[in-house]
Amino acid sequence: MIRVEGEICEEAVYRWYHGDSGMKNSRELSLKARKHLSAMGWEFWYAKKKGKQELRYQSPKGKVFYSLKTACKSYIDERREEGRVVDRDLKPKQPAKRKRLSQETPTQATKKKKKPKKIKRHRSSKRVREAPPPNSSNRNPKTVLSWLIDNNAVSILAKVYYRNKAGNPLMKGRITRNGIQCDCCFRVFTLTAFENHAGSNNHRPAANIILDDGSGRSLSDCQRQVITSSKVESPKIVKDNSYQHESDEVCSVCRDWGELICCDHCPSAFHVNCLGLKEVPDGDWFCPSCCCGICGIGYLSDGSFLTCQLCERKFHVGCLRLEESNDLKNYQTPKNWFCSHRCKNILSGLQKLTGKPITVGNNLTWTLLKSEACSDSDSDHAHGLDASAENDCKLSVALDVMHECFEPSRDIYTGRDLVEDVIFSRGSKLKRLDFKGFYTVILEKNDDLVSVATVRVHGDRVAEMPLVATRFRHRRRGMCRVLVDELEKNLTKFGVEKLILPAVPDAVDTWTNSFGFSHMTDDERSELLHYTFLDFQGTIMCRKLLK
Repeated sequence: MIRVEGEICEEAVYRWYHGDSGMKNSRELSLKARKHLSAMGWEFWYAKKKGKQELRYQSPKGKVFYSLKTACKSYIDERREEGRVVDRDLKPKQPAKRKRLSQETPTQATKKKKKPKKIKRHRSSKRVREAPPPNSSNRNPKTVLSWLIDNNAVSILAKVYYRNKAGNPLMKGRITRNGIQCDCCFRVFTLTAFENHAGSNNHRPAANIILDDGSGRSLSDCQRQVITSSKVESPKIVKDNSYQHESDEVCSVCRDWGELICCDHCPSAFHVNCLGLKEVPDGDWFCPSCCCGICGIGYLSDGSFLTCQLCERKFHVGCLRLEESNDLKNYQTPKNWFCSHRCKNILSGLQKLTGKPITVGNNLTWTLLKSEACSDSDSDHAHGLDASAENDCKLSVALDVMHECFEPSRDIYTGRDLVEDVIFSRGSKLKRLDFKGFYTVILEKNDDLVSVATVRVHGDRVAEMPLVATRFRHRRRGMCRVLVDELEKNLTKFGVEKLILPAVPDAVDTWTNSFGFSHMTDDERSELLHYTFLDFQGTIMCRKLLK
C-alpha cells in the first residue's frame, strides 16, 4: 500500500475529471485529487503489468480502478447518487458575510427578515471498517508497553528491572510486546503482574520498572518523553480546531448543508425544520444553546448569563433569583457554577470514577479516562506526573483502536481528525466541534485494550455515546456488552435518564435487538435542542431509557 496524506480538496477531483488544469500544473492537481480521495478512505498501491508498475485506486467499498480519472468519476457518481454533487462550475462558494442584525437600528431589525444562507458541502461521515487496515498490527496486543515500542521509546528485548524503595533491583526481565519476560522463570507478565511477581504492592509499576541500560529511566519517564514530544505542536492543534468564520456552514443538529439561519450570538447555524420552526424568524435570533433555560430568551447585552459547568445550559441571573428552588450561594463561583445539585453531583461522580480501574471479571478491567484528568497538584507530585503520562498513553492506545475500526473522519472545514479531538477532549468556539466534555471508556484484558467508547454527559436528562469500537481479534466475545453494561450501570447510578448514539445503518439492528436501544423520534430530538450532539452523515440516532 502507498501512504498518501489525506487533505480535503474536492474541487481537485472535479477539475481532474473534467480535464481542467487551472492549477499550477497537472501534477499538482493530480496530487491534490489523490489526497482528497485518501481523506475519503481510498487506498492506493502499485501492481505489475507487462513488467511495469501501475498505480491502482481502491474505493472504501473495495472497488478497484486503473486510472485516477476513472476513480474520480466513481467518486463523483457516488456523490451524485447521494444528491451531494457540488455546482457544475466547480468553484467553491464562499459563505456570504452577513451583518448581524444586532448591529442594525431597531427599525431595520423589525423590517428586515433574516435570510438563510445557502451552503452546499459534505458533512463528516462515520464509516466502519470491514477489515483492519493492511498496515495494521491487528494480531498484536494494544498495551501501553506496545505503544512505547511502536513509538521507539523502548526496544524489544531491552533489559529492565523492578526496583524497591531503596532503588535496588528486586526482579529482572526483558521487554516483549506481550509484557515483561522474567529472567528467573521466563514467564511473561503484564506490568502490574510483574510488580506483584517482584513482591511489591506499590501499585506504580511503570514508575518502578527501570531500563537496565545505565540511563536510570523508568517506563514512566519514557511515557512522558513520548507525550512531551507529541505535544510540541499543541498551539497549532488549538488554532486549527478553532473556527475562524463569522458563522458556521453546517447545521448544528443534522450536520448537513443547505439553507441555514445563523445565531446572532455564537457561530452556530441551523436548518429551519431542524429547529421545528415553520419560517425564518424576524429580527435578532438566538439558537437554543444561547437562550436562558428558564425564560427561553436569548443573550442580554449586560452579559448576565451563568453557564452550568456540566450541561453547559445558560441561565439569566435574574431568572435564577426568581426561582425559589435555586439558591445562587450554593453554586460557588460563576466559573465553577452548576444549574442544579444533580449536575454538580454527576460531575463529582465522574471525576471520582476517572482513572480508577474497575474489575469486571475474566481478567477484564473497565476504566473511565479524561484527557489531562490528572494534574501536577497531587499530594505526591511525582505520582501525579506518572499518572498523567500513563493516562495520555492509554488515550493514545484508545485512539489507535478507533482508527483500526473506523475509516478516517475529518471535519470538512477545519480538516481536523474528529475521533482524535473527541478522544483528547479538545475544545472549540464552535459548539458542534467543542468536545471538551468527552470522556473515554476503555476495557482491558490483562492490559490489552480490547474495546473503547466515548461518552459525554449532558446533565441528568441525557448522555451520548457517539463512538464505540472493539478490536477485530476480540469480536464476538461479548466485550462490547461488558463495556456498555458497566457504563449504563454508572450512568444510572448518577441519575442519567437516557443514553443516545448515532448508529451506522448496518449496526442498527444490533443496537436495537441486543442492547435495548430504539429509534429516536423527531419529537424526542426536538426536546433536546438545547444540547449539541456529535452526529455523522448517514447514521440513525438511537436512544435507550436507563432504569
